[in-house]
Amino acid sequence: MCYFVIGSLLVHSLVIQAATTPVEYQASIDYHKVSAGNLYLKSDKGYQHSLVLSSDYVVDVNAMMARVTLTQSFTNTSTDWVEGVYVFPLASDVAVDDMEMVIGERIIKAEIKERLQAQKSYQQAKKAGKKASLVEQQRPNLFTTSVANIPLGESIKIKISYLQQVPLSDHTFSLRLPLTITPRYIPREVTEAKINYQQQQTAKLLEQQQQDINFSQGVGWSVNTHIVPDASKITPFQIADHMGQQASIKVNLNIGLPIAGITSRYHQINQNQQHDNQTIRLAEARVPMNRDFVLNWQIKENSLPQAAFFTESKHGYDYGLLMLTPPAAPQTLVRIPKEMIYIIDTSGSMGGVAIKQAKQALAYAMKQLSPLDKFNIIEFNSTYTQLFNQPKSASASKVNTALNWIDRLEANGGTEMLSALKAATGVKASDGYFRQVVFITDGSVGNEEQLFRVIKHELFDSRLHTVGIGSAPNSHFMERAAELGRGSYNYIGNIAEVKQKMAELFNRISQPMLTDIIVTWPSKNVELLPAKIADLYATEPLIISARWPSVEQASTNSGKGLTINVRGKINQQQWQQKLSINHAAQQSGIVTWWARQKIKQLNYQLYDTYGTFDKNKKQAIIEQITAVAINNRLLSKYTSFVAVDKTPSRKLAEILKTKPVANAMPQGSTQAIPIANTATSANLQLKVGLLMLLITALCMLAKRTQRQYLLLMRKEPLKIKQTAMRKKDVNHD
Repeated sequence: MCYFVIGSLLVHSLVIQAATTPVEYQASIDYHKVSAGNLYLKSDKGYQHSLVLSSDYVVDVNAMMARVTLTQSFTNTSTDWVEGVYVFPLASDVAVDDMEMVIGERIIKAEIKERLQAQKSYQQAKKAGKKASLVEQQRPNLFTTSVANIPLGESIKIKISYLQQVPLSDHTFSLRLPLTITPRYIPREVTEAKINYQQQQTAKLLEQQQQDINFSQGVGWSVNTHIVPDASKITPFQIADHMGQQASIKVNLNIGLPIAGITSRYHQINQNQQHDNQTIRLAEARVPMNRDFVLNWQIKENSLPQAAFFTESKHGYDYGLLMLTPPAAPQTLVRIPKEMIYIIDTSGSMGGVAIKQAKQALAYAMKQLSPLDKFNIIEFNSTYTQLFNQPKSASASKVNTALNWIDRLEANGGTEMLSALKAATGVKASDGYFRQVVFITDGSVGNEEQLFRVIKHELFDSRLHTVGIGSAPNSHFMERAAELGRGSYNYIGNIAEVKQKMAELFNRISQPMLTDIIVTWPSKNVELLPAKIADLYATEPLIISARWPSVEQASTNSGKGLTINVRGKINQQQWQQKLSINHAAQQSGIVTWWARQKIKQLNYQLYDTYGTFDKNKKQAIIEQITAVAINNRLLSKYTSFVAVDKTPSRKLAEILKTKPVANAMPQGSTQAIPIANTATSANLQLKVGLLMLLITALCMLAKRTQRQYLLLMRKEPLKIKQTAMRKKDVNHD
């Protein structure tokens, strides 16, 4: 019976997955009909015509904030009316505050609405034959653009505008523009809850088959699960890294500080300087969207101000953004032994250059250990393995054992991160040791919230640091995990920078931290974000968003003449700094950024209520997030942008087909392209499921034959006995 249940579940999930993807396939490509640059997606079902998309980024950097305008051009090269659906990445926690739909010379400005209302407006326009667009947030770094009723041979442009913070570390600013995604792994569990969930999904599917659009189902390759209920929305089709859409990038730097140098980590660039402004463009007009674009600019020594303060006023409130650079912490003469736990991701998504980078990074980490330290390594894919049963002293022999073990690691299987993370957390440090966990991964999972809860509630006194690996790591997971783990994060996108980036990480985490930070503001009714300030590592600035009633600061002219007190501890010694701000620069976007930080803070409260969850409390938090987003025109998990053309363009009798836009696989990845096959192996899942059903059928047939024989014995025992006696007599003769 167990084989039947498991086999049915495996096959059933694939049937649902196939049934919920609203796309059409053809057995082969008719090349005689191809007259332009067309893109086809290949799967086990055949070839599917895809929309052609290009992306153009214009970035204006002022101080530590960047205003980004992203233009997505959807071009329909097919002979049908189509709806385009594109799942795309942005930097984690950006503040998306505007969207426009451009049809020829006409510009239609989007409205911000509650998510369900926006979906209904889009659906109604789509059914009526009107051009419409919808932009939704799936994760803080993953979004979806849907464009309905694109005429054959025409294009529709979607302009998305957002604010992005430019992080500063060791006198270097870094701008990251994600251009593609690493395929997300969706954990699968065969449990009673899973079976019940799949049965519910089947019932919903049968009920919704006649509907034109189902917003609970996306166009991705994964089926929704109870662990990741939106899995179909975060698993887009992907194609080879040299195919697909292309991007242009232009960056205008106007930071008001002398720049020592500008470098692009993974793309060739051209620079043009006019007075104090720098304009950076790609050396090629367009590049494949197969890896993140990262631009760094270094500030000249001693030119970085101790503090910078920017303000903006709106609706009776003053808003401020403060950046404070604490003085260098004195080096301690007493070295505290460390207990280092390293987690390395060896799943299928790490295949290719990513696993090479990860192994080199881990090998470098081994060589930084002191004999006074303890360490252990956990590697995971579909399951996890520990090098030692418990942390061992970092003797030369133990380190050599680790290096040999690391050298044999290979990338394959799923990304079952939860069990490995639990093995590293939930354990307190050995007496006299400072416990730190270093997590080396691409973060390509869909169950981020489940993992965040573990980090928040089970890490105890350990620190968690993340190292993002590969051409397109999941920045949302990397940065949020490090933030919840009171650690730091770093990215390695090229094997040539492994040593440099790991050296930066270990230099940062080995120095004394500024802890127990408290900021005292002159206004009594100020709201500071984050409410609880994280520890600061060496070379990192303190960044605070603030809001206070304008009437309380009227005498100081909205921020001028403020005295802010910051105190904390370094090496358990008290540290204090008074900051007098005589000039506050006015800058747009400060209100928007405060609102985004407020939403982020409210999302954290949802993690705090997990376990003893009060539905009313959850709903109250969701309503607060929605109100902040609506009032500040911000995209969020609960609000979306929708733009609708008033004039219908498609006749109702004409068929509209949904076509997804494919993302490119990250450069250097050897993972199977997740169209019909993924790192979870849909074909293998189908074969295993059918095999289990076959075993069940054979067992049932054998039992049936046995029952028939026993029944025959009961009905005709005498006849059988007489026959046996006759045979005996014959043999005797």
